[in-house]
Order: sequence, then C-alpha cells, then structure tokens
Amino acid sequence: MFPQPPAPTRPLILLAEAEPFRADYLRHALHDAGNQLLGPVRAVAEGLALLGNLRERPAAAIVNLRLADGAALALLDTIEAAGVPLLLIGEAGMAPPAHLAHRPCLLAPFASYQIVEAVRQLLPAASSRTAHAYVVEGEQGG
Repeated sequence: MFPQPPAPTRPLILLAEAEPFRADYLRHALHDAGNQLLGPVRAVAEGLALLGNLRERPAAAIVNLRLADGAALALLDTIEAAGVPLLLIGEAGMAPPAHLAHRPCLLAPFASYQIVEAVRQLLPAASSRTAHAYVVEGEQGG
C-alpha cells in the first residue's frame, strides 16, 4: 500500500467574541473553512489566560472590540505585541483604537463569508508581514 500523505495543518485561530450567537456562527464558519479554533473566549481575562497557557502561537486572532468584561484593549495589545495577525470585529459605529487603525476591521452586520475571507487574507500576511486595513460596515449577507 501507499503511505498516506501527512494531513494538512489547520491554521489555529483565536476567536474572542462575547455574544453567544455570533460566537457560534463564526466558530462554525471558521471550522468549516478548515481552521482550528481556540475559543471562543468571551472576556478579556479569559483570553489573556488562554494566551498565557498556549504552546503554539495562533496563526491569527479575531477579537471583538468589546467583550463581556469591557473594552478588549488589554487583549488586543497582547496579541499585537506577540505579532499575531489580527482581525477586529465590532458593532456598527465602533472604531478601533488609534494604534490599531491599520488592522482590518469588520463591523456588524457582517456575514460569515466576510470573516472567512478576511482570515484568508490575514494568513498569507503572517508570512509576508503585510496586511491591508479595511472597514466594512453595514453589509448584509449569509
């Protein structure tokens, strides 16, 4: 018999989202797109604890600007300092902190395909160290 080729590695993506429906929606979409998920974490403290215990750096992170215990700034800064490609998400009218304005940001309502595509764009950026900033607000779809 022929040996089986090694299974392709699935990118490890950290998801930080406090709203249960959206977290589940994104978790399923990202998993179906071939990603391995960390989370969802619902609070800044939970995300910081998870990052502190990881053996492997995530390939990318998706973080809502506001989590269950408030603004996600401490988590965002930790992810930024670690050099992890970052996708910001939030509610319509939110704005990322000025020092993260260069990071891609999707504002609700957004569709799962938009998150999946944004993550795909982040992953090559992890190796080439180039990322394109954009903000999408108010697009609907499924």
